[in-house]
Amino acid sequence: MFLTYRHILFFLLVLPPWWQVQAQNLVANPSFEDVNICTEFNAPCAPAAWESVSPESAKLDYMFHQYSGGAGNNLVRLVHRSQDALRNYAQTRLLCPLEKGRSYRVTLVGWQDGDAPPAIELRFDTTWTFRETGGQLTDLQPGLQLDSASVAATGNKKRVFTLQKEFIAGDHYTHLVLGTFRKRPWSAAKICNYIDSIAITPVSGGPLCVTAAGQKDSLYNQHRRHSIPSRFYQHHEARRRHLLEGPLKCITVRVKDHTIFTAAGRAQNPEAAARIDSAVRIYEPATGMKVRITGHSFREGSFNYNKIVGEVNAKKVMDVLIYMKGFSFEDITVDSRGNTQPAYDTATAEGRERNNFVELEFCMPRSPEEATVAAAPPVQRPDTLVVPDVLFLFNSDVLNTKLHRELDKLLKKIPVGQPVQLQVIGHTDNRGEEDYNLELSKRRALAVAAYLKLQGWGNYIRHVAGEGEKRPAASNETMEGRQLNRRVEIIVYQGLD
Repeated sequence: MFLTYRHILFFLLVLPPWWQVQAQNLVANPSFEDVNICTEFNAPCAPAAWESVSPESAKLDYMFHQYSGGAGNNLVRLVHRSQDALRNYAQTRLLCPLEKGRSYRVTLVGWQDGDAPPAIELRFDTTWTFRETGGQLTDLQPGLQLDSASVAATGNKKRVFTLQKEFIAGDHYTHLVLGTFRKRPWSAAKICNYIDSIAITPVSGGPLCVTAAGQKDSLYNQHRRHSIPSRFYQHHEARRRHLLEGPLKCITVRVKDHTIFTAAGRAQNPEAAARIDSAVRIYEPATGMKVRITGHSFREGSFNYNKIVGEVNAKKVMDVLIYMKGFSFEDITVDSRGNTQPAYDTATAEGRERNNFVELEFCMPRSPEEATVAAAPPVQRPDTLVVPDVLFLFNSDVLNTKLHRELDKLLKKIPVGQPVQLQVIGHTDNRGEEDYNLELSKRRALAVAAYLKLQGWGNYIRHVAGEGEKRPAASNETMEGRQLNRRVEIIVYQGLD
């Protein structure tokens, strides 16, 4: 279903002119139309320039849609589950730093399921924010709360909203995190906010900084999306210095405290005790084993208090390894995360108590052969299905109903019963105006995506776009070549992203 003209007119009246937003927007890929093909799985897994705060446990949901009235056909979904406090966050680096004391306007357009009010906030920072678990960011200050300029229900049971606010930059911020930072009063099991576009512009206008283009290229060239980037750990060099010397294979054990080395503690958690025993038996300083011990504490009190408690518990474990098990000081690194990275639900007393634990990582260097395999896992190349020009009506984005059978034969090549990700890209020849070709290629890609949805493949579509005449498959100098160039490609990536 579609938004009404009244809703679209309202957007046009309440928002700055689109050309002004585009010219000054400090956010790269603001409508998420450009896709990132991740290096780990060679699949479309995130919008270019955007990253997840917890890529290993709560990745960024990147989705395709066909709702009218949006900035494009690709969006991100931010999820807040009250049952286990799981949340995901989107973050990016701004094209230009904010100027301290200058006024800016943020405008965010999206929609959501359900009747709860939009729950989107912004937090600005001077570096990236990464977490190993996907919980509430309890260690961060509350974000900038956006005012609701409009919330309108649509026929597709989604509530479109426009959030907008002016603010004064409190620092020369360089990074942006998008999500929900506060506890929420509602009792719904799951809240989903679909973000279609975001713009951050200086209220007084003015061009982008001279480094904006280079910053955008740098963001677009980052393709790893399923693990915390190694560049983040440069801020924790002291904590990680031993463990970053080479490729490692690690045994990770989570225990309550140092009592795991006692008879009572071993009886309470025999599996953890067995894993520790296996690591202790193979330890010799000459083998290169390194141990990282990290304390976590979720007691009543401040972050500093919990950080101290976590460190005390971690050092007790270290003392046992050194004075009772013969480990060397040089091979052990101790750290505390305090209450910043809960692994369990923090809404219940039981969950908070479980978040008081010590994590041990026993890491051995890999052999050169193992390191080579680990650094370059085999990646399956995607298959490309080509929908030819003849399946469309002449110079149109309408599929020829008489040839649906031919299209169905093509779609049967998509593996059934296996996880796949689909990317749909439209192309044209170079006849006609470039802008017209670009628009036609996108409309044709959308038509194929709509047909895929009818055939049950809608949940597997990750990205739809048009390339126009930019990527010819053959020479445009001949009639046969031009016909080959007028096509829609369905790129089939096998495996989960």
